[in-house]
Amino acid sequence: MRNLFNFIIRNSHWLLAALLVAFSFYLVFTHNSYQRSVYLSSANNISGWFFSVSKDIGSFFHLKKNNQLLLEKTAELEKEILALKDRIDLLTVSDSLEMNAFVKDSASLPQFDFIPAEVVNLSFAGANNFITLNKGAKHGIKPDMGVISTQGVVGVVSNVSRNLSVVIPVINPKFRLSARLKNSENYGSVSWDGTNIGEVQLGELPKHEAFHQGDTVLTSFSRIFPRNLIIGFVSSEGHSRDDNFNTFNIRLSTNFYTLQDVLVINDTYHEEQKILEETLQR
Repeated sequence: MRNLFNFIIRNSHWLLAALLVAFSFYLVFTHNSYQRSVYLSSANNISGWFFSVSKDIGSFFHLKKNNQLLLEKTAELEKEILALKDRIDLLTVSDSLEMNAFVKDSASLPQFDFIPAEVVNLSFAGANNFITLNKGAKHGIKPDMGVISTQGVVGVVSNVSRNLSVVIPVINPKFRLSARLKNSENYGSVSWDGTNIGEVQLGELPKHEAFHQGDTVLTSFSRIFPRNLIIGFVSSEGHSRDDNFNTFNIRLSTNFYTLQDVLVINDTYHEEQKILEETLQR
């Protein structure tokens, strides 16, 4: 307390000057309408600026939560889209009452579900590229689950821990996927030659397979991915090692440089199909 009094006494002339200046401003703004209007206008501008800044800061901190909600909504929409595609395919086969009843039952139990996840690390340093996700075993993710983005196919889950998982992307030499051109029933194999992060190769297609630049490339038969998911678009004819087959260069629909959010595909029939097919190999 003594130190406070000593400080006030030592700086009393400065404190008195500050009080006199403040009282002068009070008199000016109180008894002069023009100065008062300037003060109120400036005060409103400053308070408005602080409100805008605080709102932007609040929006920034809520951005991650909002993004997660959007990703979960996207997962639900993807599931509904696949269910609708299956229903349309079945309806084109037959219009009989028995078929309609079968469609109704199958639509209530969709084969595919989606788990939203965020990318926490990407490695494009060499040939063995990988992606790390912030979801793991406790979230229902298992090895051999397919991974997609809102743009197209991303890769396949390779290893899983309790809280994280590692994905082998399309741009990895170990990745293989059955695919076809949109307007063709002939299917080949998608792989990566290790040269261009934005481009893969679709090979093993019949030599007579016609193509046009920009043709859409879709998933075909796969134990991991649903059919007719977009992989990319034909950019040019590639080099084929076999004269009986064609190879096309495919521009990927997924941009790995900007990839942040993905959906992990949970195929409820995966284990059943795997066990059934393994019985033929015994």
